[in-house]
Amino acid sequence: MTKSPSRGHLLRLLGVSFGVAVGVGEMIGSGILRSPSVIAASLHDSGAILALWSLGAVHAFLGANIMAELGTAVPRAGGAYVYAHRAYGDVGGLVVGWSIFASHLAGIAAASVVFADFLGLLWPPAAAHTAAVAIGVQLLLYSANAIGVREGRAMQEATSLVKALLLIAFAVAALWLMPANSSQTFAHFHLVPVGFVAFIGAYQLIKGAYSGWDASVYFAEENVTPTKSIPRALFFGLALTAAIYVLVNAALLHALGTDGTASSGLPFAIVLDRVGGTLASTLFVIGAMITVTSCANANIMIAPRVLFALSRDRLLPVSLQAVNEGGSPYFGFMLTASISIALAATGAFSLVFGLIGILTSVSGLLVGISFFVLRRREPDLPRPFRALLVPWLPALLVGIDGTLLVLFAVTDRRGAVFAAALCLLCVPLGLMAQRARMRAPA
Repeated sequence: MTKSPSRGHLLRLLGVSFGVAVGVGEMIGSGILRSPSVIAASLHDSGAILALWSLGAVHAFLGANIMAELGTAVPRAGGAYVYAHRAYGDVGGLVVGWSIFASHLAGIAAASVVFADFLGLLWPPAAAHTAAVAIGVQLLLYSANAIGVREGRAMQEATSLVKALLLIAFAVAALWLMPANSSQTFAHFHLVPVGFVAFIGAYQLIKGAYSGWDASVYFAEENVTPTKSIPRALFFGLALTAAIYVLVNAALLHALGTDGTASSGLPFAIVLDRVGGTLASTLFVIGAMITVTSCANANIMIAPRVLFALSRDRLLPVSLQAVNEGGSPYFGFMLTASISIALAATGAFSLVFGLIGILTSVSGLLVGISFFVLRRREPDLPRPFRALLVPWLPALLVGIDGTLLVLFAVTDRRGAVFAAALCLLCVPLGLMAQRARMRAPA
């Protein structure tokens, strides 16, 4: 007789090293590879560019301050969704849960397509089969992760380490071996007038590049010592990524200036071609493939755990709680794979990806407010890590997120309409879930 799949039994196998790896893995992806040229073309000023990347790090640290408290107080799989659902109930939980899930789906599809694009540079025949390569990469990653959490952990830690070392090596080589660009030097940064829309658009890209800093909290239930590991993973991962981002942008601006950085969609390739010729450019392409693979793997690990959490609260079918002996929610992987592969095959991920800025801003604001809701409603809840400078720093975060949401909505009206429609759709879905629970046997 076949045993029914176990439900709700995740394995406690993870620690600080994985938390840092999954955070770095999700943050450092196609954003840092593609956005420097777009931002340089918009701002034309090295000082403003480096200031914005530093501001993005500060913004993320403000979020980590409250997420460390929430993640250690409620160490359950599902991350931000769990706190929103606890604070607002089904409707608010669905808004945050679906926003997070959609962003990870788009991230998986986009990373796999970028991998295929880079493979086409190394092996030209692959350029004619981008969709097939993207699907193949996803199938390999899903297969490895579906075996068990140990396999996913090993892949994430290895790829995150390699890409961090490669980016640091690139920055050091550019700063050390290339002369400062004559049109822009670090000793003479100057501010030039920048349009409001350009400034907001640039910061939206930077915010997107930092998205994923909270990846470790989605695995809190699988962490051996979440009260200690989660805060360390959040802050160490963010500090490492912020240092890499600022260093890499400084290296590009030092070597190419703003005009040179803006002249190509891949300024890294220009720098490496000047430093080491064809061999260095080939190594960059390989490094870029590792980078996006690591990012895709982080998203693949997180998305099914969001579905797991939604299922546990009876907002999705109970089958999505099925966990195999390796600790993987395999039905969640199957559903995630079917959608992300379809997005990659059809190119529809570009539409979803363009809406991520608005979606993450909505969910970020709701989670920030949930911090105050839970502090007031559950004052006796054990909080192994307590956020610093309450209420000032958390209030500053909520104010920044609320302001940015308004600004992003003004500059991206289509995204604002989509986000509003998603929120409205969650109302009847949440009410239906409540009625279903009332009718169901205990």
